Amino acid sequence: MPREHPKTLQSRRHFDRMAAQYDTLFVPRLAGYEAMHAVILALLPPPQDRQLRILELGAGTGNLTEKLLTCAPNSRVVGYDLSAEMLDQARIKLASQSDRVDFVEADMSRAEFAGPFDVVVSSIAVHHVPPRSKPGVFRRLYEALQPGGVLIIGDTFRATTPELDSTYRRLRAAEQSSCDPDAAAYEAFRTQAGPAGGSSAQMSHYLRWMRQAGFVSVDCAWKHFSIAVVYGERPAATR
Repeated sequence: MPREHPKTLQSRRHFDRMAAQYDTLFVPRLAGYEAMHAVILALLPPPQDRQLRILELGAGTGNLTEKLLTCAPNSRVVGYDLSAEMLDQARIKLASQSDRVDFVEADMSRAEFAGPFDVVVSSIAVHHVPPRSKPGVFRRLYEALQPGGVLIIGDTFRATTPELDSTYRRLRAAEQSSCDPDAAAYEAFRTQAGPAGGSSAQMSHYLRWMRQAGFVSVDCAWKHFSIAVVYGERPAATR
């Protein structure tokens, strides 16, 4: 087994250290977090009472997982995350629904996903996959989906130019400051947690990797400055 990428090690350490305070200090400060989740949920295949098997990449403390279980009440979720500490928080949060969710501690950049799944979702996670591994993740997700399955990924993206990237960072920083419950505590929290290990790509790269993997109906479903939701489908089986 090849050694883990240094950025993967950074990400694991970062989120293990963040886990206990992630929901109280990070989530309230992330402008667009709830809107992104709302779009992901809206794109789930109808009807809402359909029995779906859902793969979630970067389950974290279970915030999106909880919403998926509520929005799709007859479905099951398999949530992957790199951080054991984050998953411990998710298990506590979702203890009453443990029969409908399985959490797997694994590096999504190398994991094999035990499909078939009807849906793959992710929120603010895929950018933590090392750059050279990202195209392969999309290929494995395509294989893990059954024909007709859908891929819905929310993430943070690099802008098309350095100048626009700086503009987006400034605008998002202003938004985050306006909803920050405790800026000093947050900054101390981030400093203690260390580097996050992420490496954002341009959204056009995600769309290209999705098409190369075989996805169709590939599109950006929602965008707010540097965060967005991209969507694709594995073609339905033909007779």
